[in-house]
Amino acid sequence: MEKLKRSNNDGSYLLDSKDRILLSVLQENADLSLSELGKKVGLSKMAVLNRMNALRKAGIIEGSYYKINAEKVGQDYPLITRIICAPKGPEQSKIASAISALPGVQSVYLIFGTFDILMIARRKNSTSAKELIYDISKIQGVRNTVTMIPHTIIKESLLVDTLNDK
Repeated sequence: MEKLKRSNNDGSYLLDSKDRILLSVLQENADLSLSELGKKVGLSKMAVLNRMNALRKAGIIEGSYYKINAEKVGQDYPLITRIICAPKGPEQSKIASAISALPGVQSVYLIFGTFDILMIARRKNSTSAKELIYDISKIQGVRNTVTMIPHTIIKESLLVDTLNDK
């Protein structure tokens, strides 16, 4: 099995062009067979399997999932909320963890700047979104929230650009 080498300067792994192409293809369609992946990457199916195993072992591939159409399952009301915490420092991580456990929350980030936490969520409608914000406001240490409701989504993605190493 192939072994990935760590970069000396930043702790990341050194990926060759085949690894980058493989990761890009997998993000677009994780349903492809090893043979199909091999054709797209220019490797045998065993070489693809070995690379995928090495990428999993290195923690670069963390799993696979299916993208669900939020609108078709009734979760087409996105909201982005910026949160100010009263305690600063390590307590913010506890607040962020509590927020991340709430239904419909997709992403939670600790951030620099005027606000402390950024949350992205999807709910069924405005009433459900209001309930989520109310639940967040009840978490001890949450001082203020500012929520934005997108009216049009131009791009929404969790894909990582593996082809551009800059």
